[in-house]
Amino acid sequence: MGEFLRALAIPSTWRMAVRNVFRNGRRTAIVVTAIAIGLGGLLVAMAVNYGMIVQMVDIAIESELGHVQIHGAGWAAKPGIEVRLPDAGVREVLEDDLAGLEAWAPRIRSEGLASSTRGNVGVTLVAIDPEREATVTTLADSVVSGAYFGEGRRRAVIGVRLANRLHVEVGDKIVVATQDIAGDMVGEAFRVAGLFESVSMGLEERTVFVKLGDGRRMLGFDQEVSEFVLVATRDEDAAALRTAVESRTAKGLEVKGWWDLRPLLQYMVDAMSQMAWTVYAAIFIAMAFGIANVLLMSVYERTREIGILSAIGMKPGRLVATLLVESLCLTALGVAAGLAIGFGGVELLADGIDLSRWSEGLTSFGVPSTIIPVLPDGEWKIPVVVALVTAILASLWPALRAVRTRPADAVRHV
Repeated sequence: MGEFLRALAIPSTWRMAVRNVFRNGRRTAIVVTAIAIGLGGLLVAMAVNYGMIVQMVDIAIESELGHVQIHGAGWAAKPGIEVRLPDAGVREVLEDDLAGLEAWAPRIRSEGLASSTRGNVGVTLVAIDPEREATVTTLADSVVSGAYFGEGRRRAVIGVRLANRLHVEVGDKIVVATQDIAGDMVGEAFRVAGLFESVSMGLEERTVFVKLGDGRRMLGFDQEVSEFVLVATRDEDAAALRTAVESRTAKGLEVKGWWDLRPLLQYMVDAMSQMAWTVYAAIFIAMAFGIANVLLMSVYERTREIGILSAIGMKPGRLVATLLVESLCLTALGVAAGLAIGFGGVELLADGIDLSRWSEGLTSFGVPSTIIPVLPDGEWKIPVVVALVTAILASLWPALRAVRTRPADAVRHV
């Protein structure tokens, strides 16, 4: 081992290795190109997949979920207006300079039926504080027709898809029927103040937003709500915010992060990491065979040369070091070119990949019609490290074959 390490420190070992790498330029170019295309394609594919998932999470958070939600005890088992929580108690905690909290808003939720003169649709009635809701979601900015509630009572904001199903426009009336807290059927007419569009098909197609006061009066609520939606100052602060809220609110309340409310999204984030390692393995196994093949061919073509060098005193450790450096040089060239392809590809796609042709199907899964590739900071380091480890392992077989060659047989090799 000492002999091998000393050989790595000798400049002539590196000069010899570099010379051998470029001895057969065509073969070297093929292997370097294969590594570069594999690594570059991997980085671009990772950026596209990661960007899509990040956008899906951001859309869910910004359009409806927020980072954290607070519900009454038993809400997870039976969500509905039967499970309520006091407005005042929780509001005091949220107004007390809670670290990591950027904004919050109360809501009341109820399932019901929206009707017009030309149709009816099962909907979720969501009563909100318009001003506070605008700080936690993008609902106010998503209004494409009419106004964001405007003045007056009994105003509703609905999605464009829901308006099409009910055959109504801004200014028309719809009737929302639901059950109040006593279990009695109640109904009230609302005038459509505005229409919004959303990447979330469920939100746009089956949600009626009304003012909090109208919702409380209609459903029989006093100073209670169904939930509080919280937005953290940064995505990274969401988990800490949830912990802080749990520690400061009454026991029994359910405080959940977006990952608890939408476990499928969290599964997709985790699955992407697992998928990345699977792709790493496939690409770098292929890369290992390519490097090993080049080095084996190089050893075969230089059998006589290796025999002469061994006969005049080249130690096995230096021979192994030379082949290892050759492998590292091949990999370094391929990795450098691959990084250039990967980062260049992500930069070229910075304006996004337009999938609007399939937007109808994508929105049903909460996928945006334009995907902007995102390569996480430092994520490129993992395939680079794996590539270097692969290069070292790939050089072992040719190196062992070379050192086992007997000088007398090698010198007679033709």
